[in-house]
Amino acid sequence: MNKALKYLLSLLFFVQISCQDKKEHQKTKAMTKYEWLDATSAPLGYPVDVYRGGFESADGEFTSLFSGTTGGIWGDANRGMSNGEKSIPNHLHVIWVSYAEKIFYEIDTDLDNGKMTDLFKNGYYTPSSGDNPNPRKENYSKIIVGFAPGGVVVLWLSGPGRQVEIGRYQSKKIVIPQSEIDALSPGPQKNMFDAEYQRKIIHEFGIVPAEVVKANEGKPIPYGLWDSYREEYNWTLITELPNNMKNKDVGVYAYNGSWEELFGETLIQKYPKIIPDNVKWNTPKKRAVPSKVDFSWVDENRYYCEIEFDGNEIFPAFKEISSDNPNAKIELKVTVNIPKTSASVKLVNGDRQVWLKNSKIIVRKTKYKD
Repeated sequence: MNKALKYLLSLLFFVQISCQDKKEHQKTKAMTKYEWLDATSAPLGYPVDVYRGGFESADGEFTSLFSGTTGGIWGDANRGMSNGEKSIPNHLHVIWVSYAEKIFYEIDTDLDNGKMTDLFKNGYYTPSSGDNPNPRKENYSKIIVGFAPGGVVVLWLSGPGRQVEIGRYQSKKIVIPQSEIDALSPGPQKNMFDAEYQRKIIHEFGIVPAEVVKANEGKPIPYGLWDSYREEYNWTLITELPNNMKNKDVGVYAYNGSWEELFGETLIQKYPKIIPDNVKWNTPKKRAVPSKVDFSWVDENRYYCEIEFDGNEIFPAFKEISSDNPNAKIELKVTVNIPKTSASVKLVNGDRQVWLKNSKIIVRKTKYKD
């Protein structure tokens, strides 16, 4: 046997062994189980139902998402039926109905199993509060699927103090054969196809608040809205507090359904070796537009500030402040007044600034002084 042939056979052998090792590693990784709850979400005013389907895993495990009508707030975990140790899914296949559109959709897509597995495996740090202020290690405990008009599907991982987006997917419109509908037994699935039942879901069952129904009457469905929520900007929160005080912990809640509780200045100084950069309040990174931010600080008392933004104001403000440079470094600057009773808030980019005058602002003392 000549040297060239020996080399070729050796190479093929090592390639085969490498492929087998890789497959075994992937199989082992796919079969590792974590404790999590499946959940669904839908935007306020646009309820949905899962007709059939759910999560599929590489080891053949299946988690159904058929659990009843989903309403509520975009990103909120509204339903969940199966909590326990399960494999991390690598595929999502669901047929679902959008009641506002009277349309059935099908989503059949692979998921980023590697990203989700890493997040479940590594966990994260989040601030504690009250009598136990030490940083605590937490794990993700929910996989949430959001369904929005136009066939939009978004996936989040969620846990105490944190929710992150995994991906956005597109469903396709489908028509369920009449023969299949006729064969259904009376009950929730068959009701999904009944026009009067579809009307009652929005108008009579209390799933959609009456004021939301009234506000939406006569208006077109805002297709594209939930994708616009995902646009990110390079912004950082800045807090200006009386007497040069420093914030303790910070919460950032975004319109796209993501949110995070972060370590503020005093906690970072207190636990410099524990807190990773990705959960520090001032770590630069791109974020979606916030729907709300909050923070606390301590002097002779502990104070808490919460700012809820007006969507009709803050989205145009971000576009305006970054119109010359989409990658501009933007400051969301909150200045608390000296009596500690209110605050002002604006976006700043160099010499440019845009005030956010319609924000709802609360400043109050709390019972904890940790």
